[in-house]
Amino acid sequence: MVPEKFVDSVTAAEFLGVSPRYLLDLTRAGRVPGHPLGLGDRRHVWRYRLTELEGALAAPATSSTAPSERRTNRSL
Repeated sequence: MVPEKFVDSVTAAEFLGVSPRYLLDLTRAGRVPGHPLGLGDRRHVWRYRLTELEGALAAPATSSTAPSERRTNRSL
């Protein structure tokens, strides 16, 4: 089996229908899988696998910002 090739951020962004900058923001936030190249704290070059991006889109979205209940000070 031939391993899937990595694609650059422009190709991955076109696949998702977003801008490369937005894709980078999603990647850094951990919302889509990406593979950084290089060492250090800031990653400037990322590579993607389209099947991983497709899988991330197919996975059900989980939100950590669930609506909270409102508390009121009204007496009944």
